[in-house]
Amino acid sequence: MQLNFLLPFFQWCDESYLGQWVRSGQWEFPIIESIHILALTFLFAVVVLIDLRLMGLMMKGWTVSGLTSELSKYLNASIVVILITGVLLFLSEALKAFDNPAFWFKIYLLVATLIFHFTIYNKTIHQEEVAPSKGWTMGLLSLFGWIGLGWAGRAIGFV
Repeated sequence: MQLNFLLPFFQWCDESYLGQWVRSGQWEFPIIESIHILALTFLFAVVVLIDLRLMGLMMKGWTVSGLTSELSKYLNASIVVILITGVLLFLSEALKAFDNPAFWFKIYLLVATLIFHFTIYNKTIHQEEVAPSKGWTMGLLSLFGWIGLGWAGRAIGFV
């Protein structure tokens, strides 16, 4: 799906100082990408812990809200690092991204996953008790969203 009205914005991003800086050096892109992937890995570890507890599969001695309160700062910090490094990576390849269907899939999934995460899911994981069916539903949706984002990000280089 082409959103041609966005092309001038993508051109501006590609020509921006930060985009040129990331693209121009030998180490900038690989270092930023490494930080991006490390933050994604950290995020995934935290999400798996919370989601498996939410689904009642582990750490049954903890309440979901107790585990969430312990891990929320790491979860949110990971999201911030991922978004910052993701923007820098995007700026360096904005015009390539414009024509890449995997990029657009990732953006749509990112928006949907973040909305889900900071609304329904966030409300659920802060409850003292969660019904098993709701825990399974929220846990699976969360895992599918975050795993899908990692998959879509990896696909960008191959499409």
